Amino acid sequence: MSTSIVRPEEWTADSNKVITISLVRSDGTTVGSAFHPQFTYPIFGEAEAIYGFKGLAIELRFGSTDLVPYLKVSYSEKLEDKEVLAGVIERDKEQRRQDDESGDGNEVDGNYDKEAQDSDNPGIAMREFLPKGVFTEEQQWLEILKDAERTFTPPGELVASYSRNKSTFEIWRAPISDENQKVLHERMQVFVLFLIEGGSYIDADDDRWRVYTLYEKSTDGVYSFAGFTTVYSYLWYKNAQIYDSSTKLAAESDDDFFKLYQRRRISQFVILPPFQGQKHGAQLYNTLMDDFYKDSLVKEVTVEDPNVAFDDMRDRCDMERLDKIGIWNDDGFTDAPVSQEWARFAEAKTKIIPRQFQRLMEMALLRRLKKSDGIQYRKYRLQVKQRLFKHNKEALKDLDKFERIEKLDEAYRSVEEDYYRLLSGVPVPENVPEQEAVVPEPLAEIAPDPRLKGKGKGKHIQFELGENDNGMKRAKLE
Repeated sequence: MSTSIVRPEEWTADSNKVITISLVRSDGTTVGSAFHPQFTYPIFGEAEAIYGFKGLAIELRFGSTDLVPYLKVSYSEKLEDKEVLAGVIERDKEQRRQDDESGDGNEVDGNYDKEAQDSDNPGIAMREFLPKGVFTEEQQWLEILKDAERTFTPPGELVASYSRNKSTFEIWRAPISDENQKVLHERMQVFVLFLIEGGSYIDADDDRWRVYTLYEKSTDGVYSFAGFTTVYSYLWYKNAQIYDSSTKLAAESDDDFFKLYQRRRISQFVILPPFQGQKHGAQLYNTLMDDFYKDSLVKEVTVEDPNVAFDDMRDRCDMERLDKIGIWNDDGFTDAPVSQEWARFAEAKTKIIPRQFQRLMEMALLRRLKKSDGIQYRKYRLQVKQRLFKHNKEALKDLDKFERIEKLDEAYRSVEEDYYRLLSGVPVPENVPEQEAVVPEPLAEIAPDPRLKGKGKGKHIQFELGENDNGMKRAKLE
């Protein structure tokens, strides 16, 4: 077959679309709906393409209880000629480069040797990222699922249960060192690659990892996997000098380590698509925070590289929790500017890192602020701008005074707008007055200098700004 008569698009498959993932019961029925991965570049390269097949379909099924995997690869036609296949890849590569240059496509790293090798047998490429013992015989696999449904209980200990849509859900916690958890984690970790951009596997041999798993439990006691999160424990120290001079710092064993003060870092956080949109993520996050809050050895909680959706959920959950524990009713929480001494006290009490708490505090102040009080509104703006200036100091230092004011005003407007968006999803406590329908006054604290007209338009300064799912600008509040 000549490469000149082969159309690359006929032999190129989008790996995100041809892979179908499902959770399956022993009777062959699917839990919820099957879904496609959002990302496959860790397996098939940056192009996320599989070459050399027509009618390609890759079915990756997991037992709904203990996630035993089954893999099926099918296609209607395969391009056997390696020379022609290389031509297909090269032509697709060139097309992608042209699309990238014109802004119509995604940037591709050009590692096409990997794609060509994977295309010979996509099942082999998939197996590299799946646990050992992947089934390819369906009936045998379904028999294994029957045994699991009769005997399976999530590893570790039950930490929370709740009802949602007339179903019962349970959250279990286990150290990664638990052998049953280690087996389960080996099976579920591929969801990190499929559903988290930039996600990667954790070191399962590091015993400082803990795994929280979310399960739906049927009336007859059968479990269905719904999601999980991994949490890592670090040593926490408020003052390095104190610990450097202490002979008690060194932990001789892992058991000793977990007797010391710790900082917990939430790492991977996954709710499977059949269970998304039902607030299970918020329930799992709140369970984590409740667990950490009760543990006297946990002093601080951080999150590793959260995306915009997780940030929104976290902000709203944190606000509801702080409302519930009454932190904003403390006498030290005054109108702006709030004292740094009180903020440090509240951060320690709530175990929330300073930057996150500062933002929550600003939302709480805005929620009760009367904008008709011009003096107080100005004090509030100045407190927020002070934080923005500190965080963006490097970006601002080369601008003159009036440009800095202009940029800070712009950043403040985005922050205030986003705070209102977030607060719209948080129940308002009884002691918070109803917001006045007042149009904000101009935000510039100093009138712009006429000399700045049109100046600095070529500068790109990012004041914690990101984009939402619709591509609209919004404040990225980290």
